[in-house]
Amino acid sequence: MHPRIILAIMRKDATDIWINKSTLGGLLFPILMTLVYFFIGKMIGNANTTLLVYNPGNSGVTAVVAAAFANPIIDQASSESAVTAAFGENGAKKKTPYAAGIIVPADFETLLTSGSAPRITLYFNGSSVNAQTRALIAAAVVNYGRARANPQPPVLLVTSVINPPASSNAGVALGEFYMPLTLLISLFIGTMFIPTLLIEEKEKKTLRMLMITPASFLDVLVAKLLVVLAYQLALTFVVLAIQEAFTGQVGLVVLYAVLGGCLSIAIGLLLGAAFDSMTAASGVAGFVIVVYIVAGIFIGPLGEILGNSPVRYIVRLIPTYYIADGVYNAITSAGTVGGNLLDIGVIVGCSLALLAVSSWILRRKSSVTGAI
Repeated sequence: MHPRIILAIMRKDATDIWINKSTLGGLLFPILMTLVYFFIGKMIGNANTTLLVYNPGNSGVTAVVAAAFANPIIDQASSESAVTAAFGENGAKKKTPYAAGIIVPADFETLLTSGSAPRITLYFNGSSVNAQTRALIAAAVVNYGRARANPQPPVLLVTSVINPPASSNAGVALGEFYMPLTLLISLFIGTMFIPTLLIEEKEKKTLRMLMITPASFLDVLVAKLLVVLAYQLALTFVVLAIQEAFTGQVGLVVLYAVLGGCLSIAIGLLLGAAFDSMTAASGVAGFVIVVYIVAGIFIGPLGEILGNSPVRYIVRLIPTYYIADGVYNAITSAGTVGGNLLDIGVIVGCSLALLAVSSWILRRKSSVTGAI
């Protein structure tokens, strides 16, 4: 490889992306979508999102509950009775500043791993937390316990709702779903830009001209991959920053963002290698993007409530499910060692497999005169 030639091609492609209105619009679209979701969630979901928590053992289960709200503020209670007093009995009519309360035993995590069924008490203010959100949170708590141990049942969950009936709270519902979706939307850059840059060279016959210079095909390919990877990572980090997602296990959040960018580029490289027409590649890329964005809908509380339903198993066939799942668990500090190894293994494995297939296609085409 020739570093100077690679840098020259990178500068040229990086400039072309900014000059081209279509690619520039593609870069800005995920950021605009993230800003829209973010501000709507802030405007609708700001009220009544204070949580009262008694968690002397600092269990990660409170992060799972807090993640269901668009803008949670956590107040630490000094005792179980303080939480109970703030809400009252099930069905009571009472004014309270809290949207939800949770009581977690001090030895909750120890009891889980020992096979016991520790008790968690959840309180909800029905005037600010709707029935769907309550069900999602309850399912998320149960599955949090199941991920760490497998007793039947994993936890003894007790819920209590005051101020029924519940009113709709669109901000809370939006806060549950927009983070995985906007993350996956940001990953379409690699999937779209790689075939665009490669096929453009094929259609304009400029790739042949580059081959008569000291530049090798590998130099050209590496330069394009690096340019798109840089744009992809920059965009993904901006989207995560807007969502205030650099919390919890920040190192894992960054790792999943990088791995997600690599998978996106691997998919794009396969499309760029397989197609010689931008029209055909764009059509397939559009379908692929829609499919892997769908995975983000089933991450978090909604995914938990699906439990072991067939829909959840079907969604797990989509590699990007493991990106959104890994980032969501890292942000909420709800991931396990086994879960992270599975998510990382699937992402890395799929990326390597796609790169291998793309390399085979490119070598096969390069052996045919004029194919590249």
